[in-house]
Amino acid sequence: MSKFSGWGVVRQLAAGLSLLMGMTLGQAQSTEPPTARVIVKLRASVVAQGAGQAQVAAVSSSEVRSYRDRVHTLGTRLGLPVEYQRTIGRGVHVAMARGVRSEQLAARLAAQPDVEYAVVDQLRQVSSTTPNDPLFPAGQTSPSPPDGQWYLQSPTTQASSPSTDLFVAAVNAVSAWDVLSRGIRVDNSHPVVVAVVDTGVRLDHEDLAGKFLPGYNMISDATRAGNGTGRSADPSDLGDALSSGEISANSSVYSGCSVRATSTWHGTQVAGIIGAQTDNAMGVAGLAWGAKILPVRVMGKCGGYDSDIIAGMLWAVGQPVTGVPTNLNPAQVINLSLGASGACSAAYRDAVATVNGLGAVVVASAGNNDGQAVESPGNCPGVIAVAGLRHVGSKVGFSALGPEVAISAPGGNCVNTNTGSLCLYPIMTTSNSGATTPVLHADGGSIYTGGLSNASLGTSFSAPLVSATAALILAQRPTLQPAAVRQLLLSTARPFPASGGTSGIGQCQAPSSTLTQAECYCTTSTCGAGMLDAGLAMAAVMAKAVPVITVTPAQAVVGGAITLSGTASVASPAGTTVSYAWVLEDGGGIVSALTGDPSSSQVSATPSAAGTFKVRLTVQDDTGAATSNFTIQTIEVAAAPVPASSGGGGGGALETDTLWWLLTLGAVGAGWRRTCAGRRP
Repeated sequence: MSKFSGWGVVRQLAAGLSLLMGMTLGQAQSTEPPTARVIVKLRASVVAQGAGQAQVAAVSSSEVRSYRDRVHTLGTRLGLPVEYQRTIGRGVHVAMARGVRSEQLAARLAAQPDVEYAVVDQLRQVSSTTPNDPLFPAGQTSPSPPDGQWYLQSPTTQASSPSTDLFVAAVNAVSAWDVLSRGIRVDNSHPVVVAVVDTGVRLDHEDLAGKFLPGYNMISDATRAGNGTGRSADPSDLGDALSSGEISANSSVYSGCSVRATSTWHGTQVAGIIGAQTDNAMGVAGLAWGAKILPVRVMGKCGGYDSDIIAGMLWAVGQPVTGVPTNLNPAQVINLSLGASGACSAAYRDAVATVNGLGAVVVASAGNNDGQAVESPGNCPGVIAVAGLRHVGSKVGFSALGPEVAISAPGGNCVNTNTGSLCLYPIMTTSNSGATTPVLHADGGSIYTGGLSNASLGTSFSAPLVSATAALILAQRPTLQPAAVRQLLLSTARPFPASGGTSGIGQCQAPSSTLTQAECYCTTSTCGAGMLDAGLAMAAVMAKAVPVITVTPAQAVVGGAITLSGTASVASPAGTTVSYAWVLEDGGGIVSALTGDPSSSQVSATPSAAGTFKVRLTVQDDTGAATSNFTIQTIEVAAAPVPASSGGGGGGALETDTLWWLLTLGAVGAGWRRTCAGRRP
């Protein structure tokens, strides 16, 4: 029988560094000089391998000593007390220095000729939000209670309550499971592995029994980890609640952090959406119920640093991380329900390129910032960024939006506004009953979210629906590469509705730093290709060819020839690709025509100015027209090459200077935190 916790969701705000004079009660204002923290990568001439290459050998102790010496040499050269902290991967390190800001240290290191990049090692938060919909306050007519896991139903299913709403945004899981029931799934003794890079998990939750592979706690700081040791082989979520006493006692560690009254159990919630046991007469159903979950703990008290998150990503796909045993169960999908505001840093670009190069799909939440720009790492190339939808298919108020969004999925919303009423359309999932520290299953710890006091809402919970669908795809065709999985997801997405939302809402607009957008009607330029449909994706994976476009060079520039290739396209399981058809869909005023035979596997273009243009590729295999498919890709052209060693760094959450965009609200992002704006689910 499902149990619902009674602990309340408390909004936490994290103040930005520029607002330290107005810190909220419970924050400790440190009088110590600033401590800079950066991720630095030495150039390929200094290390054995370049950016984005698969790293197959562990870093030796002699290499670590050499790296330490080189980092110290950099500090001496700059006249700064730079300290080597640890190595993330070959040539990539964490360095710190007192008396200087992180942005300043990153910029100075990035300017050195033997440094490929140096970026701020930002502090991230997970991406969910508290109920804050315009229809949420008291005064609305009394609604019916939630209709279970509505987001997994057929998109034409009508609520069983007196409400006449249709579940327009539901992901059609039952149809996807029907494909699985036809006996065409791959050997179940080799399930798809999905890495939940998050706050850790409660390993003893009754509805997740048998779903976890051996994970790891990648939080390097013992205080933030709350385990007294830092990194360890135990990925258990120990809670992320933070008291004023803890902040005062550890002012250097928690400088700028806010009190968090309750723990979120965020990783456990994400894991349940992806892979809770199904058809077991207990609790909730996981969308990818045949997948295994690899728990990677990177977020602790007051969030998590980029260096630990990146180390967790690399470890998850089997890459060596110094001082950590190699993961023997590499993930095919990585879920990142976390982030902070800002651009995608070189460190994340590097990590995502490595992960994609090893064949793993990366899915991230777009962020919860009331319709502003997609946050990092969701805005990184190679990442499938997911925005959040209301049950009727409109953009949920708290969700970020923008051209970096690949696809949208339900993020949960409440609708009803009566005090004490249950949230009507939350994302129901696994959690723990502990208010601050975990409660064992034997003592009643295994619970499910879903009520007003513990409703799961946010793009944190949109992303795992896409990760789970990617896992279903790979269960059928395990050889598909990330670009092909992405294309299947996008090409089978259902169109966004243009009606059915709250009266008076308009169309979503391009994000702006000065504009917040609550509920609005999505477009393909703001919310991605459409609404996730797991059923259509599973039908297509067994019957359709998958066109994939690769662009060389990856960063197109004005006046430079661009090669567009379709050779990475994949035929249907029973066929072989035999034909290609290229079309210039929209020249954008910068490309007048494609060069080369439009029926060949590749063509080229030379842009005359900065901007974007679109091409369409249709592929067909020898099984006939039924397996034909197409993709449209937008190619961005820069005026000049983007320097690899850009200082600073990006985040993408509710705060980056952020704030808790963990389960109950926003993120404490970047190295410093910002105030959380109101969320409107």
